[in-house]
Amino acid sequence: MALQATLIYGGMTALLVTLLGANVSRLRGGGVGIGDPLTPELVRPVRAHGNAAEWVPLGILLLLVLELSGAGSRFTLHLLGGSFFLGRVLHAAGVYTRTPLSTVGAGINYLVLLVMSVWAIALRFA
Repeated sequence: MALQATLIYGGMTALLVTLLGANVSRLRGGGVGIGDPLTPELVRPVRAHGNAAEWVPLGILLLLVLELSGAGSRFTLHLLGGSFFLGRVLHAAGVYTRTPLSTVGAGINYLVLLVMSVWAIALRFA
């Protein structure tokens, strides 16, 4: 079975998490180690990366489960995956820029996860 939605959005969100993490490593520059107090310029990048690393696995796992179950149309799965990715990008951008984009992104993230979670539970009892 070709897992087209999971492959594209899993790959894109993994790339996002990797880029956010690489930026943290770049900003640390060998001067701020693990466990050291964060400098002010590191706080937001660390949280943007950490938040993505916390939420992305759950979202991609739910997308995978729905896709493997044969649930919904390709369009629906791409709508969910694309919305999830958009939410993650907006959240990271908002954390970096201190704008409401982080709230918008988090809202999209929660909404998509809620829809996928309820859908997965409903499939169990269908």
